Amino acid sequence: MSANRLQLDFAQALDAYLRYAPRLPQVAPDAVPAATDYVDNLLAIADQFDLIVFDAFGVLNSGQSAIPGAVKTVATLQEMGKKIAVVTNDASSSGEAILGRHRKRGFDFDNNSLISSQQFVAPLMGEYADISHWGAMAPTDWPFDILPGWVEPLGSDPALYDAVGGFLLIDSDSWTDTQQALLEQSLKDNPRPVLVGNPDICAPMGDFLSVESGYFAHLAGDASGVMPQCVGKPYHHVFEEVLKRHPGVDRSRVLMVGDTVHTDVLGGLASGIKTLLVHQGGFLDGQDIEGVFARSGLRPHFCARAIGHGIEDDADGIAAKSA
Repeated sequence: MSANRLQLDFAQALDAYLRYAPRLPQVAPDAVPAATDYVDNLLAIADQFDLIVFDAFGVLNSGQSAIPGAVKTVATLQEMGKKIAVVTNDASSSGEAILGRHRKRGFDFDNNSLISSQQFVAPLMGEYADISHWGAMAPTDWPFDILPGWVEPLGSDPALYDAVGGFLLIDSDSWTDTQQALLEQSLKDNPRPVLVGNPDICAPMGDFLSVESGYFAHLAGDASGVMPQCVGKPYHHVFEEVLKRHPGVDRSRVLMVGDTVHTDVLGGLASGIKTLLVHQGGFLDGQDIEGVFARSGLRPHFCARAIGHGIEDDADGIAAKSA
C-alpha cells in the first residue's frame, strides 16, 4: 500500500475476502444453492421477482460510466412495475450526491430507492454513548455534522490517534501507509472500537480495483486484535432496511443483484433472498467464475454476464437488440 497505489489486483482482492471470510456473516450450508442457473440477463428472470435490489459499482456502473445495457434494463423493470432498490457501500458521499451521479448516467431513481451504508454509521456510534470524540478515515470536507459527537479527520499527527475514543473508517481514497501505521500502533497501545462505514475490500473503478475502507480495517484488526464492526453489505442492516421499506413483498420474490460473492451474494443468502451475480464490468470480469464459487463455498442462484447483456442503451436509454 502507498498513497499512490490505492488498488489491488483480482488475486489480492479475492485472497483478502477469503482470508477475512470468518469475520463476515455466516450462511448455513443449506442456504447456498446446489447449482447456479446461468441466464442471458436480468430480464430473463424478472417475472420471478417483485423487488429487485441492485448493488451499484460493478452492476449499474463501473467507475463513472453506466455499464452498457444497465440503464435500459432498469427502465424496463420500472415500466413492468417492479420495485427497485439500490444498496451501496459508498459512504463517501451523501445520498443525494449518489443519486445525482446515477441520474447523470441515465437512471431514474428516487430518494426511497437508495440505501447507503453511510446512514447506519450514526446508529452504530450510538451504541458507544461513552465515546464523544472520534477520529475518522475521511477527507476534511466530509459532512461530519451528520454524525453525533466530535469527529475529526485523521491526518499525520500521532497525538490525535491516541486522543480519540474510537475510530470511524469511512472513505479511504487518500489514506496512506503512514496513517495506517499510526492507526495500528495506536490500537495496539490502547484498543478502542473501530467502526467501518464501507466494509468493501475493493471496488471496480473501470480499469482497476480501488482499495476500500474494509481492507484497511481488517489489516488494523490483524495488527492490533481489535475486530472491526461494520455496516453495509454483506451485513444485515442494509437488507433489513430494504425489506422494511417494502413490507408487502414476500421475501421469496426479492432478488439481490451484485458483482461480488462476499458482499452481494453473501449478504443476500444470509438474508434469505435470491441472488444474481454479474461478472462483466465488475469484480469478476474475466475470471474463472465457478473456480471462485468453489474456493469461497458460496454461489448465487443465478449468474449473467451483465444485467443488460444483449441490451443496448442509446442516448435515450430506449434501443435494444437481441443477445
